[in-house]
Amino acid sequence: MNRNATDERDDTATPTGAESAEAIVVGLDGSRSAAAALQWASEQSRVSGVPLRVVHAWQMRAIEVAAASAEFWETAQADARARATRWVLDALGGGLAEVRWSLDIAEGPPGPVLVGRSRGARLLVLGTRESTGLKRAVLGSVSHYCLSHAEVPVVAVPMTEVLRMPGWVAVPA
Repeated sequence: MNRNATDERDDTATPTGAESAEAIVVGLDGSRSAAAALQWASEQSRVSGVPLRVVHAWQMRAIEVAAASAEFWETAQADARARATRWVLDALGGGLAEVRWSLDIAEGPPGPVLVGRSRGARLLVLGTRESTGLKRAVLGSVSHYCLSHAEVPVVAVPMTEVLRMPGWVAVPA
């Protein structure tokens, strides 16, 4: 079961990738590397005037899916939206006023969700972090998936990028 929602600051976007045309899509998962990507994408949006579409993909565990009622799904989705909103506010703070942005929440695996949401976009921006060994073998790499499957240019922003941007402060871990 896949449930999706979109919160709009400018009331123009919808939850499908086709409507991402001329947007900069950025993936958000609450990590420091995602904060760096969000900051980079926000600056690109500010400079270019292209709207920013922040996408947060979340997943329920199999046991939750099997037992989930409609009310549980709505609560889980609202919780995902609240977490993602907090991450955006923490990463961008006062810079939000300078950028036209929307928040897109989707239940599903991050790689396919981001690739789908980026169809027709100007760019897909992702944070990168070192993922090796068993963790990468079991979970895979979202950035590798997106680089391999996206139909648009993909920008992979290293976590350290946030430290090099003038006037910006690193997001604490």
